[in-house]
Amino acid sequence: MKTLTNALLFNLFTSYLEDMVQVAEELPAAYDNFVTLLGELPQNENQILKLRRLNYTKIELVSMQIASEQMLGKRHVLYDVFIGKALSLLDAEIEMVKELFRYGNIIPELKSEIIKDAENKSVVMLTWNGTDNDLIELVAALMAAGTISSRNGDKLTVISVIRAFEDMFHLKINALYTKRGKVFDRCTDTTPFIDSLRVSYNRMLEKRLI
Repeated sequence: MKTLTNALLFNLFTSYLEDMVQVAEELPAAYDNFVTLLGELPQNENQILKLRRLNYTKIELVSMQIASEQMLGKRHVLYDVFIGKALSLLDAEIEMVKELFRYGNIIPELKSEIIKDAENKSVVMLTWNGTDNDLIELVAALMAAGTISSRNGDKLTVISVIRAFEDMFHLKINALYTKRGKVFDRCTDTTPFIDSLRVSYNRMLEKRLI
C-alpha cells in the first residue's frame, strides 16, 4: 500500500522543509493537482485500504506541518497555508470514506427490496441531466424541507443522501465535499437550480391551462 506523498505538492513541501528551494508560485497548481488525484482514486479499491492510505498520508503531512512550525525565521506563509489546506482536504476525504462505511450498512436491505421490485416489474433506469451542483442544491433543499428521512431511523447528512441519489442516477460526483462547500458558500444567486425548477413548473401549469 502506497501513500500519496509522491504527489507534486508533497515534493514542493519536502524541498521547502529541506531548505533546498522555495517555489511558492507553484503551490496553487500543485494543490489543484492533488485535489484531482484524490478525486481519481479507484472507486473499486477496498475502502479499508483507502482509509489507511489517506490516514497514513495525513500522518506524513502532519509531520511536515510540525517541521514547518519549527523553521522560525525561514518559514514562508504560503507553505503554511497550503499544508493546512491539504490537511483539510485529507480530512474531508477521510470523512467521506467513513460516510461510505455508514451508508454501506443499509445497502443489503435496499438491495433485497430492489430485487423484489425487479421481479414484479421492469426497473426504470434513471439518469441525471443537470450539473453536480444542481443535484447538491436539490438534495440540500429537500433535507431542509424535512421531506427526506432514513427508513431505519439513522441520522442523514447531505453527503449520505447525495450518495443515495448517485446510486439512483448511476453517477459519481468527484470532489463532493469541495463542490458542496462551493454551493453552500455562494454569496449571490444562492438557489439558481431551485429557482429554475419553480419557473419550469409554473410554465408547465400555464400550458396545461391553455
